[in-house]
Amino acid sequence: VKEYLYKQLSIAPESKLTNLTRAIYILILLSILTIVLESEDAIKVGNEDKFRTLNYIFGYLFLTEYICRLYAVGLNPQYSGFLGRIKYIFSFYAIIDLISFAPFLLLPIFGIPTTSESFLLRLFRILRLFSLLKTSRHATGLILIGRVIMDKRYELIFAILMTFVIIFISAICLYLAEGHIEPEKFGSIPKALWWSSVTLTTIGYGDIVPSTVLGKILTIIITVASIGIVAIPTGILAAGFSEALSELKNRKDN
Repeated sequence: VKEYLYKQLSIAPESKLTNLTRAIYILILLSILTIVLESEDAIKVGNEDKFRTLNYIFGYLFLTEYICRLYAVGLNPQYSGFLGRIKYIFSFYAIIDLISFAPFLLLPIFGIPTTSESFLLRLFRILRLFSLLKTSRHATGLILIGRVIMDKRYELIFAILMTFVIIFISAICLYLAEGHIEPEKFGSIPKALWWSSVTLTTIGYGDIVPSTVLGKILTIIITVASIGIVAIPTGILAAGFSEALSELKNRKDN
């Protein structure tokens, strides 16, 4: 039984996606769907008992999965023995597993119904969304994205820092050009930071616009600069993906 669970629950390193694991992923998606539907009062009102029942069903199913994983994980040399299981309990994916069911089974013990609108329960509902991260173990695309971000982390950090520097300089420029004309909008650097942030990130809400000629000229320059802010990280990631895909192709050929 232990070996069967070890294989079917995809516990082994570099394990393949099994039918049981697929079923668990479907359950995760269904549990996320209940969170989405439960957040809408038009659907929730009058159906509290149904949502409570669904929460308990998902909670006990995920609890069963957690116990099975804890039982079978000892076959993995990394988590063998008592101390190995303790190590597994505090591992990333085990914590995600725990989050997916524990709140909905433990809160009623403390007199908090699973359909209440307390901040604590709302928080736990949102935390259940993290169970989606479990699917990343078998999502090649997500694994590739994570690898590219790690490989290019220093270049990306530099690009992000440069973005913040340009946003700050832009805010100072507009503060100097417009602060005395429109003090409500550009009367301080923090106020101008809102404008420079939405302009340089190409969102451009249009709720704050400069009125002087100098301010408009600076806006044109800053808007053009915003193209580079988006393009630089995009170029870094594109190069990283190209390198990673080439490396993956070479591995398959060899």
